[in-house]
Amino acid sequence: MQSILTKDMASNFRWHMDEDALHTLTLNQLFDSEVREHHFSRLMSEYGSPSRGHAASMTTKRIGYMAALIIYARIKHNVLTNPKECRFITIADESSKAGWLPVYSFPLKETASSETVLEWIVKELYCATLVPLVNLFAKEKGISRVVLFENIFTYIKWIFLTHLQDPATFQQLLDIPAVEFGTKQHPLSLYVSSDEGTRKTCCLYYQTAGAIKACKTCPL
Repeated sequence: MQSILTKDMASNFRWHMDEDALHTLTLNQLFDSEVREHHFSRLMSEYGSPSRGHAASMTTKRIGYMAALIIYARIKHNVLTNPKECRFITIADESSKAGWLPVYSFPLKETASSETVLEWIVKELYCATLVPLVNLFAKEKGISRVVLFENIFTYIKWIFLTHLQDPATFQQLLDIPAVEFGTKQHPLSLYVSSDEGTRKTCCLYYQTAGAIKACKTCPL
């Protein structure tokens, strides 16, 4: 079973158990102001971010992908992960001047939980991890919570509808009151619209040094 699980995660996503790392970073470390300062400075000096606000936006896109992976592992393989322990791993050939593109790692251990999947997503993933991080990142000049939460929403929607093919559970998340996520504005349902192919906000990727074009779903 473990080999099937590992093969699924490594073959279909940017998940890796072991990599030769230039740099590693956990979600928990991003709560530390000195670590955030160093991380944003690295994105500006090495990976094409023109500002700290842009670096914050690109980081939440990577956080959104990480959130999608641990949701997938939780639902598909019954893997219960502490989000704050998940690692971003920067390796030589995976990042460039056109953006920070890490690989991801977290333990793949199947375990039981007293919480339902929805409870875990709302309480452990959003309330305890994503919302506090977004609140910290939104303090950077030139970026807002609305953009940062949509960066995460994009990947949550992608994992539920494309890989898990579970629109019912995704809809249940949309229907949960915003206050249960620890926010005034819903971090998911706010971005659902009739134009499903376009974002409501711009993530600022087009400002990245070396970027050839904007994202396919850019509203600009």
